[in-house]
Amino acid sequence: MTQANDWLNLVNLLGNVGFPIVIAGYLLFQFEKRIQSLEGIIKELHSELVEKEELERKIDQYVRMLDTERQTKQR
Repeated sequence: MTQANDWLNLVNLLGNVGFPIVIAGYLLFQFEKRIQSLEGIIKELHSELVEKEELERKIDQYVRMLDTERQTKQR
């Protein structure tokens, strides 16, 4: 009789604990996909920001160059 009770307790434990474990695993898998997607988007944004900063730096250099040319022409 104790073996039957042991098996019944084990099945009951798996029934109570198994479902939350499956749900937690599923949610972790879904979150992993979303995190990977967000990681890719963040990398794209970073590269665009780097390109924007580089372009702004070049524009500033060009404006300075034009300013110096204007100043030399005025003298």
